[in-house]
Amino acid sequence: MEFIPGQVRFRWVKIFIVAAGFYLALRAVGTQELLRTDAEGIGALLQIIGTLYSVLYAFATYVIWGQFTAVENEILKESGSLKDLLVFSRPLAERMRDPIVRAIKNYARAVVESEWGALSRSEDTDSTDRMFLEITTQVAEIKPESETQSVIFERLLDIANQASAHRDERLALSVKRMPRTLFAFVTLTAFMILLLVIIYPFHRLLLGLAAVAITSTLLFFAHFVLSDLDNPFEGSWNVTNDPFGELITRFR
Repeated sequence: MEFIPGQVRFRWVKIFIVAAGFYLALRAVGTQELLRTDAEGIGALLQIIGTLYSVLYAFATYVIWGQFTAVENEILKESGSLKDLLVFSRPLAERMRDPIVRAIKNYARAVVESEWGALSRSEDTDSTDRMFLEITTQVAEIKPESETQSVIFERLLDIANQASAHRDERLALSVKRMPRTLFAFVTLTAFMILLLVIIYPFHRLLLGLAAVAITSTLLFFAHFVLSDLDNPFEGSWNVTNDPFGELITRFR
């Protein structure tokens, strides 16, 4: 998978061309000459807004990354609990265990094939909710026939409850997104930084173009990282459903 998709790189090229064209146009009409005496003021304003952007970006990244890793951890915990159900149910007779195994594999397959896409689009997960309920139902319907099976039954009930709690937490975290106002504020601040760099009265043309290129590149890809990590289920950096895939292929 490409870390930076082709369409994203193409979008950056367009933004740089527009910014560079705007810079050259202002330089051609002499606007920057008029601002040369205000270079210190523009520089001070650029420093103030740059500091504000750094704080905002650090805060937004911290919130998003915390959410991203929390979803990832709950995926591992939920799939781990389901693996424990498969492992701890092995001493049971096949007629008791097979319905549990079948329910887990059907649920894991649905998570991999449909739930990931539904979560990326913020859609409901009613189908997989019913499949997960089938797992807990099959565990609850076990009829222990010995003291050993009673102990196993209690353990399986406890694991099923843990899996249910981890699933609820995973779904709750999965629908969270960065507040639109915060995202808009970060974007607006980045735009103001680029605008100030464009109008800054550099003495040399090449230095000005280099400053515009560097600034637009850093700000654009900083924005890309924020928007990409904001949805853990799609994009270049996303959480993987491999732990659920292993339930289908590796565990019996």
